[in-house]
Order: sequence, then C-alpha cells, then structure tokens
Amino acid sequence: QLWMVVGGLVIALLVWQAFTGFRQSNSQPLAGAKPDQQKLVDQARAAIARDSLDLQAQITLANVLYDTGNWSEAIVHYRTANRIDPTRVTTVVDLGVCYYNLGDPITAKTLFEKALTLDPQQPVALFNLGIVAESQKNDALALDFFRRAKAANPPQGMLQPLSEHVRTVTERMSGAAPPAAR
Repeated sequence: QLWMVVGGLVIALLVWQAFTGFRQSNSQPLAGAKPDQQKLVDQARAAIARDSLDLQAQITLANVLYDTGNWSEAIVHYRTANRIDPTRVTTVVDLGVCYYNLGDPITAKTLFEKALTLDPQQPVALFNLGIVAESQKNDALALDFFRRAKAANPPQGMLQPLSEHVRTVTERMSGAAPPAAR
C-alpha cells in the first residue's frame, strides 16, 4: 500500500511538471513587449483560450500588440472585438491606425469614417483622417480635419502633434518654406 501512495505521488508530480511545461511553452514572448505588457498578453491569451468572445481580452491583447508595433496581429484581435461589439469607437480607430501603418490608407480612411458615424466629434478619428489626407497631398482637406479635431476636445497628448500638423500644412499651403531643421 505504501508503494501505491508513492506511485500516486510520482504520477501527480509528473502530471504537474507536464502541465507546467505545457503552460510555459504556450506562453510565447511578444516581440518588443516589456514584462508588464507580456503579463497582460499572457492573461489575455489565456482568457481568449477559455472564451474566444471575451471582448475585454481581445481588446487588451490588441492594444498591447498595437503598442508594440505588431500591427498585423493587432488587426486580428481588433477585428474580432469589432465583430463582438461594433460600437466601440476607439477600437475602430485603432484598427484604422493599424491598417494605415501597414500601408493601407484606403482601409484606414474607411475605418476612420466609420468611427465618425458612431461619434461625429471623435477627435482621434478626425486627426487620423487629416493624416491620411495629408499623405495623399490633399492639404486643404487635411487642414479641415485637423481643425475639426482641435475643436473636438482632443486628448491632451494630441494637442502638440495636432498644432504641428496645422502649422506645417498651413505653411505648405501659403508657400512658406518650413523652418530649417536644427
């Protein structure tokens, strides 16, 4: 009977080691992720493995992928989040930014416009539409979007880039040479 107890303990130990090894091998590090971001990735992946329709886990994972520049992977999770809840404006905008960063301004523009149908005063969508217009050499349209974004109460961190884009586009439209680089 003692041998059965020892055997049971050995089997339990082997099962535990196999489980731990399996968990570690399935927790792939994310390129560019800091330790706190990796922890969020691991938690979100685990939640998605349990329930692929876990909206918050999809958004959390997409946001970390976005923050680390893993645009293609972020798109997968933002699209899933948008299928679960198509009314999340920031998710639509972030999806558009991913497409823009991957060189698809047409899809990005469509997504920014969709965000404006959900919230016509969404400053980040307006700003990004200005970026798209500017990249397409449509300075008048870009300036209009930048001014609308500025009037829409943008987040504090967007005020300086927004002002810089307005200045640059205005100077370009007036024919003034931009200031020399320092």
